[in-house]
Amino acid sequence: MTVFSRFQIAGCAVFLGLFPIGLSLVALPVSTSVAFADDLLDVAPKQTPAEINNFKLSEDFLSRMEKVQEQLGGMELSATEEEGQDATPSFDKMVKSVESRPQVVEVLKAQNITPSDYILGYFALMSSLAAADAESEPQLVDELKDINPEHLAFGKQYSERIRVLIGE
Repeated sequence: MTVFSRFQIAGCAVFLGLFPIGLSLVALPVSTSVAFADDLLDVAPKQTPAEINNFKLSEDFLSRMEKVQEQLGGMELSATEEEGQDATPSFDKMVKSVESRPQVVEVLKAQNITPSDYILGYFALMSSLAAADAESEPQLVDELKDINPEHLAFGKQYSERIRVLIGE
């Protein structure tokens, strides 16, 4: 299991229920179900999915995500009961969760971000930060070979902003 998988599952816990600033609305299942897993890593994906690894990260996208976070932070958003039922929600379920909240979609549209780009982008940002953090760990260097080098560079350059965005 790679460090990115570990980071992703930890990110899922954040993303899916412990999201900072009101983003707990998206795919809360992992936070609920993972709490009952024998080992958090048992539910982690084996590697970073290609659609996340290939997502185009830019300073502009990061700035727009920061604006989304700020706006969502002022909203009172809560998870639906069904969002806590699936321990491994699919990408489509996460997107549908976002799409089911018109006020969130409105905030995303104002920043020219689609619900699917929001989900993919958030995970791509987390992955880029994990890659940047792993680079300084000798035992994890081999695991960087499958990570998009642009994500690694992005994670290094914008690590502090990404940490703030994801509430780390």
